Amino acid sequence: MSIFKEQLQFVRSPKMTIAQMEGNSRAAFVGFKHILFLALLYEIVILLWALGGATPTLPAFLKIPDDQYYYYQLIFGIPLFLIVWLLAGGIAYVLSKALGGNGSYDTILGGFGIAAIVSAYFAIIPDLIQGVLWTTGWVPFAEYQQATSRGLLLVIVWGYMLAYVVCYLVLYSATIHYSQNLGKLKSTTVAIIAFFASNSIFMTIYR
Repeated sequence: MSIFKEQLQFVRSPKMTIAQMEGNSRAAFVGFKHILFLALLYEIVILLWALGGATPTLPAFLKIPDDQYYYYQLIFGIPLFLIVWLLAGGIAYVLSKALGGNGSYDTILGGFGIAAIVSAYFAIIPDLIQGVLWTTGWVPFAEYQQATSRGLLLVIVWGYMLAYVVCYLVLYSATIHYSQNLGKLKSTTVAIIAFFASNSIFMTIYR
């Protein structure tokens, strides 16, 4: 099954997708290939940003010159995606067990991998458009930042970022609910903790 079919199936029926992963020795690999696909898509985005003269808009944790930051991010980006995916899955698994869950770690990794790429489409498509605009010079980076700092464009930016986070939490929660056999409240609580704990590390480094 192609990765796009797996993503579509997961959106249509998380329960069926998770059920198919249960007991499947390749469940973790399913998640891995989706995370790797996501990381590679963002390598394209970050390359466009670097070529378009973009610089981090928030203070960077790593002491890298702003004008070189995205070139360096091409190097550590893929490992960071994989580490955060494993960390999110590990946090969710441990918390689920503490709350009475009885599913496998591999199944969580499988579901979280698909959840990550599906949720990321809300952000990666606008990010790709930005990269094209900056690289081609149609809308230079500085002008774009100024235009999106106010008015309707600012609302749109916050809108797709909110959709990104909400989708993540919904799909993480569904993965935990169906893989660990936890109630929806417990699943949502675990999803929130796993998402924000792992992404706090991601957002500290990835710009």
